[in-house]
Amino acid sequence: MKKSSIQIGNRYEIQLGKNTTQVKVASFDEDYGTWLCETDSGKTLRVKDAVRFRKEVKPPKAKKSLREEIESMGITVTPRGHRATKTMRNLDDPTLNRKYHVKDNGTVVLEDDEPVKRMGPKPNGAMSVLAAAHKVLLEEGRPMRVIEIMETALARQYCVVGGKTPFNTFNGGIRTEISKKGNESRFVWVDKGLFAAR
Repeated sequence: MKKSSIQIGNRYEIQLGKNTTQVKVASFDEDYGTWLCETDSGKTLRVKDAVRFRKEVKPPKAKKSLREEIESMGITVTPRGHRATKTMRNLDDPTLNRKYHVKDNGTVVLEDDEPVKRMGPKPNGAMSVLAAAHKVLLEEGRPMRVIEIMETALARQYCVVGGKTPFNTFNGGIRTEISKKGNESRFVWVDKGLFAAR
């Protein structure tokens, strides 16, 4: 670049050996004939040759926060979903990128990043996991381990279990029902890892 085109306060890309970096020109030192430049990390560099200045770099435009974007449309925000409270706290964060849609009444509804999976109707009349486990225990008429209960229920197609850990679904469901319902539970804890039906 030409020496006359380098302005104090502007940002430039400069050559540093084989690499380049971005700096802001802070001042010009008349005694040494060098530009005092500041890097983004706060270091100060002296640049003597104007040819090391490759090009001017325009500062990035400040991104609007989601709150500013929504308020500029003159509409209200209605949070929805299991992360809504966190979303409302972070609306002023310009890095927040949340999908939203505008309802007919002009209200903005914020969407979840990952919507909660809703359980639909059971396919082909399948039972819930606990109902299937109870049916297996009644049919077998003996105490069983959770792994046996699960394998039998799935083999007989009594239920459909989504997810990567069906064992945890059966085990957690049975244990939770026993601890919450006590004597009204459909299941009885017989021995370590063994359950039976009432």
